[in-house]
Amino acid sequence: MGAEHGRRCWCGHPTLEPFSADYRVCRACGTLVSQVAFSPELYQREYWTGRQTAHLGLPDIVARARLDLPERCTHWLRHLLARRLPPARVLEVGCAHGAYVALLGWAGFAASGTELSPEGAAFARAAFGVPVTTGRIEDQTIEAGTLDVVVLNDVLEHLPDPLATLGHCRRLLAPGGLFVLQTPEYPEHLSYADLQATGNLFLKHLEGMAAEHLYLFSRRSASLLCTRLGLPAVAFSNPVYAYDLFFTASGEALAPVPEAAAAAALARIPTGRLVLALLDKAFESQDRWWAIQRLEGRPT
Repeated sequence: MGAEHGRRCWCGHPTLEPFSADYRVCRACGTLVSQVAFSPELYQREYWTGRQTAHLGLPDIVARARLDLPERCTHWLRHLLARRLPPARVLEVGCAHGAYVALLGWAGFAASGTELSPEGAAFARAAFGVPVTTGRIEDQTIEAGTLDVVVLNDVLEHLPDPLATLGHCRRLLAPGGLFVLQTPEYPEHLSYADLQATGNLFLKHLEGMAAEHLYLFSRRSASLLCTRLGLPAVAFSNPVYAYDLFFTASGEALAPVPEAAAAAALARIPTGRLVLALLDKAFESQDRWWAIQRLEGRPT
């Protein structure tokens, strides 16, 4: 059994029901809530090496940067370009190795990042030459109302107080600003037994992850969170991996940016032409992948 911590749901509802050894579920909003104690020190030493490799069996930060840049980072950029053109001001909270911050900069955005892990921040600065500060977003000296986009990719599930942290990020947004978020999707229509019976890939976010995946959101709870923040226009999009939620949140519905306008904006700068080539190559395979999922009847 997991270590009982007594964590309550971010939404404030007082009652949680049993779900698994380490998680309880809030039926009021549709969030899984970890009952394992959180330690901020988790991210302070060897998070991107020892924990990611030894504990989780994932590639280290050097390999992740190389793997993510042509796959996840290009996917995220294509999504952003359909909603906001450079030279918008973009902050990635929890930017890890910094590859996405670099790609945003090459595309003409005024991009920067924050990262809790000192080794992650140091790697991002050394590998990509990008401006990355270390520590919580709440502790950074960023003037309110100065950002056009705040990105939180694989960050929301790690936050001890998601409403407070995203509320701080909300105050950093300029009028018309938006959030772009990726987080694991809790399929709230399924019980833990259902997940086990089908070998659902969402299990990878539960087993052995409760010390850092503190809140796991469904579509319903993610929408409620954004509405509470004053960003009720929530638009879900295809994620890189089908077990994730990937969505944009803004104060009002956003008019889509035509693909031709995005291509023209990139073509105006030398590094933008390189980005166009990366996007074209990456999504030759990505578009085929999603087409295969649809043909085979898999959820997308």
